[in-house]
Amino acid sequence: MILGVMDPGNKDESMPTLTRLFQSVSFISLTSVLILSGCNGEADIVVTSDVVSAEKIAQIRANIQTLHPDADSELQAKVLDTAVRAVEDMVFIEGGKFMMGDFGMPCDADPERPVWRETENMCNASRWADTSPAHPVELDSYSLSKYETRVKDMDVYFLAHKEPLTGADWREEQPDHEAFRPNLPAGTRTWDDAKNYCVWLGKVTGYAFDLPTEAQWEFAARNRGQNIYYATDNGFLESPRNTKPYDRDSGKLKNTYPVDLLPPNPLGIFGMQNNAAEWVNDWYDPEYYAYSPGENPSGPGNAIELTLNNNQPQSYHLLRGGVATEKNSNVLIRRAIGDLGDSPYNPWFGVRCSIKSSMKVN
Repeated sequence: MILGVMDPGNKDESMPTLTRLFQSVSFISLTSVLILSGCNGEADIVVTSDVVSAEKIAQIRANIQTLHPDADSELQAKVLDTAVRAVEDMVFIEGGKFMMGDFGMPCDADPERPVWRETENMCNASRWADTSPAHPVELDSYSLSKYETRVKDMDVYFLAHKEPLTGADWREEQPDHEAFRPNLPAGTRTWDDAKNYCVWLGKVTGYAFDLPTEAQWEFAARNRGQNIYYATDNGFLESPRNTKPYDRDSGKLKNTYPVDLLPPNPLGIFGMQNNAAEWVNDWYDPEYYAYSPGENPSGPGNAIELTLNNNQPQSYHLLRGGVATEKNSNVLIRRAIGDLGDSPYNPWFGVRCSIKSSMKVN
């Protein structure tokens, strides 16, 4: 099995192919309280929340019973807990204007502690051709999950739909493999896994869940569009305090890690620097930045067929963010496409859902 990420706009070299599996990590506890009690196989499902009202929880529970009437009480309880936590985890992001794409970097900047300033001696911040030109964008307010979707959350989605879990063959061979620990980022088989999961949360909760657009992802990663280069708590790389270490000399590929392990960015959003790369809603066009609209861009209106890396012509969706197995490379402005090749599953292609509404939900 070969797992990889390709960057089609590479100016000088492609990203490394990823061939090793991740290693052991820990997991965190639930934020909601789940209680199952009853007799004769019937359970009373109770989920409490400090930020989601009892009325909303009751509505979500009714939606679950409508959408998944054949699910047993235990599974309905897991769906309810997953949905309530998804609402709890939303971070409201006030809209605004920013320059999206490669806004430049002083040529003498420290690559791990770069600070933007106006200077005559400016270089590109990214070595990827498709991150230019920088262009003005204005976004409406929206919400974005503070965490990447966890393995345990995606598992509940597939169980509720009576579908095989992602990585099913792998799990059958190695049921205790650390790759499937509950609080790691959920891997995907295709972009559709990510899209369908977020849309399903919308049906369950009644909120406008979806994948974020590329512009929404970058705006949040850059702390509402500031001229910063890394999505850490302070905009710098201080391994291992705020970014996952990478040892190129040893050749050892690092693993993904629990979604809340490292400090969040100033908006309170975790893991945008390097954990799993994250699918966004947009189709990919390497020339899109040259004609992107200025207000709420959502990518090309139609799929763009491209011939990349000697593959057959096909259309691609975008991934944003770095993966834990690569050296950091200004991931806030880097764009990537995912190509699973013959692999049925990639643990490094993850999901982070948004809510496309200017109203706060928690």
